[in-house]
Amino acid sequence: MKILFAADLSFSRISYPGDAAARAAMREPAALFASADFSILNLENIFGVAEDEEPIVKNGPNLISSPDFAEYIRVLNPTAVGLANNHTKDFGERPMLATKALLEREGYACIGAGRNLDEAYRPALFEKDGVTVAVLAVCENEFGGATDKDSGTAVYRLGRVSRFIADAKEAGQYPIVYFHAGHETYPFPSPARAELFRHFVDMGAVAVICSHTHCPQGYETYRGAPIVYNMGNFFFPMGGNGFSWGERDRAWFYGYMSELALCDGACSLTVHPYRFDDDGITMLTGEEKAKFDAYMDYINAPIADDARLSALFDSWCLIPSRFGYYRSLSTFDMEWLADGNRRTVTDLKNVFGCEAHNELVKNMLAMIYDERVEAARDGVDVILKLQNMELPEE
Repeated sequence: MKILFAADLSFSRISYPGDAAARAAMREPAALFASADFSILNLENIFGVAEDEEPIVKNGPNLISSPDFAEYIRVLNPTAVGLANNHTKDFGERPMLATKALLEREGYACIGAGRNLDEAYRPALFEKDGVTVAVLAVCENEFGGATDKDSGTAVYRLGRVSRFIADAKEAGQYPIVYFHAGHETYPFPSPARAELFRHFVDMGAVAVICSHTHCPQGYETYRGAPIVYNMGNFFFPMGGNGFSWGERDRAWFYGYMSELALCDGACSLTVHPYRFDDDGITMLTGEEKAKFDAYMDYINAPIADDARLSALFDSWCLIPSRFGYYRSLSTFDMEWLADGNRRTVTDLKNVFGCEAHNELVKNMLAMIYDERVEAARDGVDVILKLQNMELPEE
């Protein structure tokens, strides 16, 4: 059985170019989708008309695009579409459920969002030759998460993910966790993400596949199970506006698809790298692929070295773009917060609620307390080069 995983697809920055251009944009990756037994991607905006919808109060942009963009997905024809991410409920319940219904009418299984947390946690089941793979889509706790009574996304709960893995194994299925998580624009997994995803494998997951970071991260095989820490963006064009975060972020425009081959209980990984622009996705070949492979070898190497991974994360905490998370702590005044205005607590909710942001702040506080700040400064330039798809000089 071959299952193809793609990462984040968003059209929120571009205008619909027409059906012919949409089909051309997805032509090259569509061949890989067609060759797989099953496939899945993550849609990181809802469909609708922005002027007709009310954006929710949150940190970060509220992403929406025209339903015309569904043509891109039709070309790929995935088995399933994941909706577990931090933008699915950007405009509330109605357009979220309408987007889910639109995709289901097209014949795609929709996972990772629903009318309540139970529905959002329902996995996709891929069956072939008596073998069943269960794929759970889940995301970190930012905005738009479902609860027992409210609609939204499948926000991460350790107990629920644990039960999913245990239930799938008891049913004779092979569980895979498709996780929207990580530190945006950071080329390495954090120590806590590596520990958690390995824990999923220890519990019985045959693979963990992740997206969210807007740049490629590395991958490893742990106890026979592939862990893909982040595939980067799948197709997230910027409408001709150049880079997304600043001058050093070419990694935004690169990524890879993850093809899992499951045979006799063993799971192997093949990666398919590409780059994209507003016009579409181009699979990498020749010298361009060789450069990407060398880049991946570099960012894969520290994953097996816990001490190196921790040192790199210390350096990441000193990147200037991270400082906004620390500044938000200065607003922690209980009298001011107690006025009940949702807007006043969004920064703090994001810092304390989202696993990645919480980890960042906790680590920075520990760095200061343990006097590790100066030692971490040397690694900052390494990360900045990698964000620009450049290998640091040895």
